Amino acid sequence: MKRLLILNLLLVSIHLAGQNSIPQLIEQVELNNLMLKSLRAQTDALIMGNKTGMNPSNPEVEYIYQWGNTSQLGNKQEFHVRQSFDFPTAYRYRRQMRENLNEQAEMQYLHAYNRVMLSAQQILYRLIYQNALEEEFQKRLKHAEQIAKAYQLKFDEGDANILELNKANINLLNARNALARIQSDKQLQEEQLQQINGGIAIEFNTKFWPLAQLPENYDDWFNANADIIPVLGSLQDGLEANRYNEKLNKAMSLPKLTGGYSAETGAVDKFRGVNVGLTIPLWENKNTVKEARLTTLALENQMADTRLQLYHGLKAIYLKAGNMQAVAADYRSAMDALNNTELLQIALENGEISILEYMMELGIYYEAVENALNAELDYYLSVAQMNAFQIN
Repeated sequence: MKRLLILNLLLVSIHLAGQNSIPQLIEQVELNNLMLKSLRAQTDALIMGNKTGMNPSNPEVEYIYQWGNTSQLGNKQEFHVRQSFDFPTAYRYRRQMRENLNEQAEMQYLHAYNRVMLSAQQILYRLIYQNALEEEFQKRLKHAEQIAKAYQLKFDEGDANILELNKANINLLNARNALARIQSDKQLQEEQLQQINGGIAIEFNTKFWPLAQLPENYDDWFNANADIIPVLGSLQDGLEANRYNEKLNKAMSLPKLTGGYSAETGAVDKFRGVNVGLTIPLWENKNTVKEARLTTLALENQMADTRLQLYHGLKAIYLKAGNMQAVAADYRSAMDALNNTELLQIALENGEISILEYMMELGIYYEAVENALNAELDYYLSVAQMNAFQIN
């Protein structure tokens, strides 16, 4: 299943060029993440632990040596070997329960694996956002530097007053500080990427969004993928394991058999033979079947509740993603049609508008650019979250 996640990321990112594409980076995280290594070892240990208790109890060996109180009686020796057995069906139910518990352990690991992969993918999407934002703010800084330089020349030549020059310099200062904040946020994401990659630094400079589409019908998508969601799979395996535990407790309420070999040697006589015993479980396992049955009922209700929560939680993410996709498309369409940055700069240079008007008009466009990037980021974060559940 883990390879399916890599394949999915490859399909949605196929047009990304460069050495470090999203699928390649996800593979690096899979190999280097320390939490996954720890969880894999814990899962293997848990699976190994589930193998205990599958065999019959240990055989009992007893040797008795007794001294007689007279020389005529002599000494007596006894040797006994005994082996107890549960009712035969108990071993089958234990084995079936173990298989479900092992599957549950794998599902729990897969759930943790997907959380790590989702975090890595969302960090990469935030870096795409930060890279695109950094490029945008670098353009703004360049424009601000040009305007400040031009107004300094105008001021030196007496064509601009000190108020206009101050506005140009403040605009430049704001552009520098804004870029510094963006770069600081980008550095934070890079540190998080290094941490999730096991402390190994990796470079990711793309500013282009990958291809990612929402399913056309949410209900069809959820019904097709609900059975492979690890949270539900883990609960289902736990439920099946408890049903076998219920049967096991019934089998444990049946008599246990004990068989063995006995030998007795005295001064004159020798005896050899077998011994057979029966353990009648009158009190030891009382109420265990009722307990297992109630646990099964609780797990059934928990699974139904979890499925309902996932359905509505993922639907909210699906609806949000659709809204953000529409918002981003509207902004991009408007910006393509209403990009007046060059016209505004020409009008400012020709004195047709003041620097304050220029800054206000440009600010409207800049806000639209940021809103578009924010909507795109929200869309891709939501799609990543849905894909994490879908691929599980």
